[in-house]
Amino acid sequence: MTTELWEYRPGSHHAADLTLVGYEVEATDGLLGRVDQDAGDHLLVDTRPWVPGAPVLVPVGLVARIDHLELVVHLDCPRARVSSAPPPAALDRAPLDAHGAG
Repeated sequence: MTTELWEYRPGSHHAADLTLVGYEVEATDGLLGRVDQDAGDHLLVDTRPWVPGAPVLVPVGLVARIDHLELVVHLDCPRARVSSAPPPAALDRAPLDAHGAG
């Protein structure tokens, strides 16, 4: 089963009435940063603890689960996958095809 990149997965514990701003973001290999903006279909993550001055855009389809008690968003990928994404200002929101091309 494939999950849309811009939609939360079933079972991720996403709550539409709660913002994730301030939550820590954990990749499979460690801390990525904190959520600065929750735009519904993506999270803007401040990565200063890991990459100084480099905010990254994380599509919500990468969220494996959300722990609302500990205030942590768990991703299903390593930090390198997220850091290789284009900067938020360069994002072209055209739909991606099955091979990831716009």
